[in-house]
Amino acid sequence: MNRRRFLKYLGAAALALGCPDAFADLPETDNRTALLKGLRIIDAHAHPERYLSEGQYAENSSTVKAMTEMGMAASIFAAVGDRVYLSNGRLPGTEYRNTMTQLDHWKDGIVKTGKVKLVRNVSDIPRAPAPGGVPGCILAIEGGDALEGDPERVNEFYRYGVRMITLIHFSNNRLGDCMQNLRSLDSRPRNKGLTAQGRKVIERMQELGMVVDVAHADSLTLRQIGEITRRPVVDSHSNPCSLANTNQCGRFRTWKDMETVAKTGGVVCTWTWGMTQGKTRRETFRDWAREIMEMKKRIGMEHVGLGTDGGGGIPRFIQGYRDIRDLSRLVEAMQDTGFAREEISAYMGGNSYRVLKACIG
Repeated sequence: MNRRRFLKYLGAAALALGCPDAFADLPETDNRTALLKGLRIIDAHAHPERYLSEGQYAENSSTVKAMTEMGMAASIFAAVGDRVYLSNGRLPGTEYRNTMTQLDHWKDGIVKTGKVKLVRNVSDIPRAPAPGGVPGCILAIEGGDALEGDPERVNEFYRYGVRMITLIHFSNNRLGDCMQNLRSLDSRPRNKGLTAQGRKVIERMQELGMVVDVAHADSLTLRQIGEITRRPVVDSHSNPCSLANTNQCGRFRTWKDMETVAKTGGVVCTWTWGMTQGKTRRETFRDWAREIMEMKKRIGMEHVGLGTDGGGGIPRFIQGYRDIRDLSRLVEAMQDTGFAREEISAYMGGNSYRVLKACIG
């Protein structure tokens, strides 16, 4: 159903209710509201209004203002756990201290002022969000480097309010191996998969009630995580790769990798990155919707979700995507591609909510 047919449908409904002019000439904001109404939208990976340190710039595709306007239920607020390493010597101090600075920026700012609600359990996520409501803030860390090899740090971050950790970011670390190192940095030696410390961290996270995020982990590390996990895991921001050779996929997942996530009961979340790489084409909202349809066929609709990476500096967006309010355009494309409303609801947040409930309670 395209936008014109959708509005025609709404107009017919209005006529049936005796309100003939209710949906005439709806402005863009109202179109968005109509398409997103009733969806419990949960963004499984973002960096909204992040703390800006050396070499970073503001990328405002995910903001609290936009979340509030669209009625988003909750978003991950991910601090980057390897900023010191990524700065290539420009940032002083430890990964732990730098990560705490990023988390404090949110907790002492938007949480304390009531602009967002800190999510410690799924009961803190609104059941029926609406525009103008207070969105949920799920604190997370992208890069287990912040733990500095100490599983006890998991306890500390949990008490602080962190409910998700992406074990690996842009380099091999003490927990496991990365699927793609940054060329600008010397690659750390590989671990040959998940390390003993990585296993201890996963066990501690799941004992306390935290989500294990496998984004950025290479295929071997991912497979070994899948073998030991007792709860669903999340790949919080990625997309399918059309190539069979994992070494050529970079940050994109093979179907075998995604099946590993699905077998845990988890969710693979797709993002806003617009690009063409070989046969992998995701340039438009329709491409994005067709990709989700293929994932539905291969790994099951219950294992596909949304993770925008908003605020993270994605190189190029899907055409026409400006910020998270444009998720209404993805909803429209999914409708046109043949998704039922309940499937759209599952993708937009229902599946991530299920995993959060299983992990954080």
